Amino acid sequence: MSPNIASIDSLPYELLARILEGATYLNGLDTPTFSYGLDGASERRKDDGLQRTLRGHIVPDALKWRATESLRQVNRRWHDWATLAETVAMIFGIIRHCTHLNHLTIPWTTLRYGTQDDWSQLLARRGQRSWPLSLEFLAVDLSANKISDTRNQLDELPLNSAKVDFSRVQRMKVFGNTNFMPITDRDLVAIARTARNLEEIHITGTSTTSIDGVMALIAASRNHLQVLEHSPLSKDGFEHPNPISDGNHGHLCDKLLGCPKLRDLSISLPSICEELFKDSSVQWRGEVQIRAGSLCNHPNTAAGVRDGFWRILDAARSLMATKDQEGIEIDIQLFINYWIFDPRHGQVHGNIELGQGLSDGSWPSFYSNSSKGPYGQTGLYGKDERPYSCISEEEFAVGLRHGYISF
Repeated sequence: MSPNIASIDSLPYELLARILEGATYLNGLDTPTFSYGLDGASERRKDDGLQRTLRGHIVPDALKWRATESLRQVNRRWHDWATLAETVAMIFGIIRHCTHLNHLTIPWTTLRYGTQDDWSQLLARRGQRSWPLSLEFLAVDLSANKISDTRNQLDELPLNSAKVDFSRVQRMKVFGNTNFMPITDRDLVAIARTARNLEEIHITGTSTTSIDGVMALIAASRNHLQVLEHSPLSKDGFEHPNPISDGNHGHLCDKLLGCPKLRDLSISLPSICEELFKDSSVQWRGEVQIRAGSLCNHPNTAAGVRDGFWRILDAARSLMATKDQEGIEIDIQLFINYWIFDPRHGQVHGNIELGQGLSDGSWPSFYSNSSKGPYGQTGLYGKDERPYSCISEEEFAVGLRHGYISF
């Protein structure tokens, strides 16, 4: 670059921000909003060709990230937005002048570099009128150089202070994975000590929190909670929500039913049972997604697991039928390990290729293609995964009895 030509980084921050925001908007117009894939032929239909399939909507957070990806690669000030402590100090300096702030999206590092005074001033109730606050934490991976930089090895421990009070926050979101000082259950438990008025909780796309921290937030705001989304990633990668927890919370199904205003539910649990669907007074609406790794009370025989899970399916169907009579539509979907159950239509979605091989092609007697994957309508993500198929619950039961498939 000629010494007479100034870098874009030399522009005033306000002007640079407007330029980059405009570029982000234009990039967003050209960013695909649906995910696609190729549906290959199985061995039984080897004459069929490849088909392009529509897998589903791309989530809004991923759209935003893709729209800014090219800018982060070429512009140092946007790439480094979440790293240095002085950047966080600048963020809090700006926030102090926002007297009517009601929605805030900030890097997760603010929980490390922000001081107790920074956070107490941000969360303080201002004057006679208190503005409810929506608070979002976004996390990304950092380079090895930034992780090893001594300037970044800092933790102010703001959540240890009694002055930091989250009771003003009505909506909280934690999104994204990071390899540096991530948000953990310890942070969520500390926030829950004062977060008594949360109406929405979104903990998604992270492998560093579990149901332990989420249940602490739920317990603190059970009388106000209306929206609950908990979709963590497995620690092995972007493969399947990981509901496993070593904590002891009692019966989680009962605790979820103890949230009288809860209407939107998508959650990963260590285990479930039919009790989760026995209370017809729940306020649930629309699509309800429940992911679980096992059944409550842990049946110790294959027949016990099978019978227990069919009771869950019947209870879910009964709840949907009751709500249908009330004019309220609920669509319950159950994700048990790598199987997706749609009890309203009596269907099961999953990879049946192993069962087909074990049965020498005799099972299932009928199946169809499925656009679903480990994340439901958003499709498949793992490179080694085969397309999912759709079979009936009856076919699934036959496969279980003969040992062609398992939970």
